[in-house]
Amino acid sequence: MAVDIKGFNSDLDSIAKYEDKSVTDQGVIQPQRVQDSRDSYQNTSFKMAIALCIGVGLIYLAFLKPGIWGIDGNDMVSVAKSLVTEQNFTVPPEYGGVTGHTGQHYSRRYPLLPILATPFVAVGLALSHWFNLPEHFAAATCALVLSILLTAATTALVALLALRLGSTSQGAYIAALSFAFGTIALVYGHTFFAEPLLAFLTVASIYLALGRTRQELAGASILAGLAAIAKPTGIVVGPILSLYFLAKRRPLRLILGPILAPTVAALLYLFYNYIRFGNVLTTGQPLSNFTTSGALERFLGLLFSPGVGGGLIWYCPPVLLAIIGLRQALKSRTLEALVIVGVFLGYLLLHSFWLCCGWDWGPRFLVPALPGLMALTGLVGKSWWKWLIALTIVGFLINAPTLVSFYQRYYFEVVTAGDGQHNIWFWGNFTDAPLFHAWGAAYRQVNDALAVDIRDLVREASASTASSEEAMPELLRIVAVWWWVLPAVGIPMWVGVIVSALLVSAGVWVLRKIWRHLPVERELSCERVAKSRILLK
Repeated sequence: MAVDIKGFNSDLDSIAKYEDKSVTDQGVIQPQRVQDSRDSYQNTSFKMAIALCIGVGLIYLAFLKPGIWGIDGNDMVSVAKSLVTEQNFTVPPEYGGVTGHTGQHYSRRYPLLPILATPFVAVGLALSHWFNLPEHFAAATCALVLSILLTAATTALVALLALRLGSTSQGAYIAALSFAFGTIALVYGHTFFAEPLLAFLTVASIYLALGRTRQELAGASILAGLAAIAKPTGIVVGPILSLYFLAKRRPLRLILGPILAPTVAALLYLFYNYIRFGNVLTTGQPLSNFTTSGALERFLGLLFSPGVGGGLIWYCPPVLLAIIGLRQALKSRTLEALVIVGVFLGYLLLHSFWLCCGWDWGPRFLVPALPGLMALTGLVGKSWWKWLIALTIVGFLINAPTLVSFYQRYYFEVVTAGDGQHNIWFWGNFTDAPLFHAWGAAYRQVNDALAVDIRDLVREASASTASSEEAMPELLRIVAVWWWVLPAVGIPMWVGVIVSALLVSAGVWVLRKIWRHLPVERELSCERVAKSRILLK
């Protein structure tokens, strides 16, 4: 795509100089050139977003897992299966279900992800019948495609949000790839937790809130409401957007929108409680886990501890440069930068009061805040790109073992060895932290898979997984890549390996192609770029 970069940057200079003055035809700014620049900018942004979504999606898909390890994901897949086959929300008791008022078991988790996953699970159930596979494994594998699509779309939104904050196109592109490959998004994009969905809804609502049209602002409110249904902690988004609209002096109806939408979502969630338990206030979650005891330890652990469930700076190294980007954003888009900071602090503080003891890789609860933080890294300037790329490589090396293994493998080994889980928690033994043992655990899992006949394992697998994270020996011996189980359906494994290689190659090709077509924008001050982009939109 040919772009008049010289003229484009000239108009950026002019627009920044005259700030928010109307474009006139009296020699100050040429309307046609501004319109051309606007069209060029929007076209380039759209193409970049689509390319990022496709490229990242293809690469992620190459490492699709053949099942889900853990109660949370299997529980939500079971809800989706019930919606497909029984048209209700019941689950088998072995997936951690809670007995409802009718005597049936219901999930204690959140309804939006299972609802969205129903088409994928329906495809999985059909495939299980055609190829004589365990129903639950096939349904779970197809459901994981949804997580990949959500993370790929979130990657595109990271770039678009960075542009809206005032980043150059190349800076936004690098920030998006840093999110996709240098943070725990690489891990949770291959799991079935609510966090990838909540991350998508959070960044999408922020992006739309920073827009200018009524449709965008209304969309921000709607997505803020959906965030609360995706997971109750998503309630933090709406009030922050309302305060932002208030500070921007938006009309009252727009100010109230981000509060009213989550309110409606909360009412729907109460109705969901009533359907399950006959009481609108019964959620199935142990409310005693919400406590001030140990809150400071968890607050610091989420940020700094390399143990299970913590360590933002360890498992997401590129996020460190968000501090530099924030400094730049505060100079020109102060309110917008504060929105991102507010959402991050909201998730951080809320989860600091939640006592959780699950097997997480890095700070899973902060995944919804990651896209906004990584969008800020797009503003760091070209002189910082080498550091951003270096930190992304470090983050990739830390998280990459989970592409070819289940990250829970190491936790299982610790427990079965009798060493005690306390050694790997927030402030346990530093040398026992998961990030130092992930590659070794992945190596052992691959060796275990090579030592057995995968066809026998799949035949022996039941339609449901084990009832706890500590009792899944069948998955311990299965390499966590889809093509490894192809022999169970009569397809040679090498066929899947070739398909995966082609998917990675195609993804890399798409990403490289759009990079070569990005305009090499001359770096202006953050303030001038931000104001220019506002007018160009």
